[in-house]
Amino acid sequence: MKLKLLSSLVLGAIAMTAATSVSALSITTTNNAQALLDALLAPNSGINIVNGSLQYIGAANQGGTYTGLNLTPSDGAGATIINPDGILLTTGTANLPTTNTSNTFHGPSGGTGTGSNALLTSLSGFGTYDQNVLSFQFTVDSGVTALAANLVFGSDEYPTQSVTDIFGFFVDGINYAAFANGGLVQNAAQTDFQDNPFGSNRYPIEFNGITTSHHVVGALDSTLNVHTLYIAIADTSDYIYESGVFIGGLTTSQSQCTGLGCNPNPNPVPEPSMLALLGLGLAGLGVMRRRKHQA
Repeated sequence: MKLKLLSSLVLGAIAMTAATSVSALSITTTNNAQALLDALLAPNSGINIVNGSLQYIGAANQGGTYTGLNLTPSDGAGATIINPDGILLTTGTANLPTTNTSNTFHGPSGGTGTGSNALLTSLSGFGTYDQNVLSFQFTVDSGVTALAANLVFGSDEYPTQSVTDIFGFFVDGINYAAFANGGLVQNAAQTDFQDNPFGSNRYPIEFNGITTSHHVVGALDSTLNVHTLYIAIADTSDYIYESGVFIGGLTTSQSQCTGLGCNPNPNPVPEPSMLALLGLGLAGLGVMRRRKHQA
């Protein structure tokens, strides 16, 4: 009986490992603000939304929710890109191919019709178009000092365009989305991008360049009782060539580090991996078999 039970546990571990390995990026387009908010927030986020404050700006299919962002380079020439489940905001369409099918992929001809974004125009210094925005007001418990999330930015403007689309993560009016070298989340020359050349199918996604997952932390204004989060992406200078940002796991934080690249857990306690548990199960199975033969 014990042997059968242990065998079942080992087979279950193998099945779980196999299920994890085949998970793939799945995107569901929606312009429902509540559905986007629900997908963005981490469980027990500590973020209390102010009634009536939730707003979404986006054309049909411009944004959506996603699961299973786990991109491994087929040729090993790049980092594996993993991000928590959440939302996708784009400059055109969230219906992204799972192969790099175009060198100039973009959404509707002539743009989405959603207009320019004043905050992103001011941030970039260039005209903006095709804005896609999710924003809301919120309150937090006493002692909370920041908001945090994880994001991945990708673009078909990488690496050929000198003026590229821009993303902003504004907490109480201040943008905290900037790379470690101070560059905004727009510059196609950033070293944070992983190459995904057209036709290579290195990563199973359309973008010619895509960043690894970055932890972003935005400080709350301690003088305010009600705070604002404003997440936005827009085309810069033209309506063409697609860019998008995957954002997930939004939660409160007490981090003293702010900006993009803050380590949420600099000294993590290692947990037993599935393969380690599987190894222990197989070892236990071997011991029980030996005891049975000895008896």
